Amino acid sequence: MALPTAPCCEIRCLLLHVYPDGIKAYGHERLTIPLGRRGKPVRKLRFIPAERAHALARQLQGQFGTTVSVI
Repeated sequence: MALPTAPCCEIRCLLLHVYPDGIKAYGHERLTIPLGRRGKPVRKLRFIPAERAHALARQLQGQFGTTVSVI
């Protein structure tokens, strides 16, 4: 039986998308804020371990007017 050989990335980037008007629709303003290892905003994308990135995303989800992305 063949083993899957798809690439697996152990590190990820965490982004917070903020909608100042609270409307998540095309044409409305969206601010994209990269987050670091401690969940604090940073100036550029930082790589963090995938497990930590998903844990931070679970904590940040559900805030009004925001969306969390792990890329």
